[in-house]
Amino acid sequence: MLKRIALAAALTATASFATWDFFPVLEGGRGQAELAFFYFNVEKLSEVQIAAGARYSITPSFEVAIGIPFLAYAAYDGESYDDVAGLAQIQLMTRYQFTPNVNAFVDFILPSCSKETCDDDGAFGFHFGAQFSLKSNIVNFGSELGLQLHTSGDDEINPPWELNIGAEADFEINPVFVPYIGIQTHILLGKFTYKGEGISNDFTGKTGFDPYFGFTANFTPQFYAGAELRFGIGEEYYGKYTRMMLGIKAGINF
Repeated sequence: MLKRIALAAALTATASFATWDFFPVLEGGRGQAELAFFYFNVEKLSEVQIAAGARYSITPSFEVAIGIPFLAYAAYDGESYDDVAGLAQIQLMTRYQFTPNVNAFVDFILPSCSKETCDDDGAFGFHFGAQFSLKSNIVNFGSELGLQLHTSGDDEINPPWELNIGAEADFEINPVFVPYIGIQTHILLGKFTYKGEGISNDFTGKTGFDPYFGFTANFTPQFYAGAELRFGIGEEYYGKYTRMMLGIKAGINF
């Protein structure tokens, strides 16, 4: 049970970098590098993760990025588990801007974590979809519709697909301090399958919600920092215990 919960938390940390944000890609030749710390708590489990990420726009329309999460600490009911520390699932991200308001993305989730970290079985993950954004006065609105699926791993088991719907509003009250609120919704589609055959009940429609809020402080044009509080709610998706995640980030623009 501990490692199953640890895996879910690791995926949440990886997903925090998914498509980086809901807004247009950076200008061509511009980039960002970011370091983030995450504290997770669900039931009696606590975790600390570190994640490093970077993104760069190769052209004015095409952006590439990478997110590398590392599980640094885990404890259950006050007892620490050193054997679950290590690299989690690395994520490679691409986005292409079709219009000023619409872009498409494809994310690749690599089987980079060890069995000690999150029981990885060698399966790859894919997350792809589209984003729509619109800026009006001080409100910068971004949204996303994506579909996530995984290949068969060493155990030849495929989990259900997942439909992801997200929206965020950034309130650009001034250039330095930018608070924001948002929500991500996860909807499962299908069954667990073994060699293409269903081996579980149908999970279609089981839903989880991740409401969140936070802020970004732009201290200089090059340096920024921020914090975010996020919750995982929905017994059908997360179980009966609400998941809480506190994230702190710092980054540079280049």
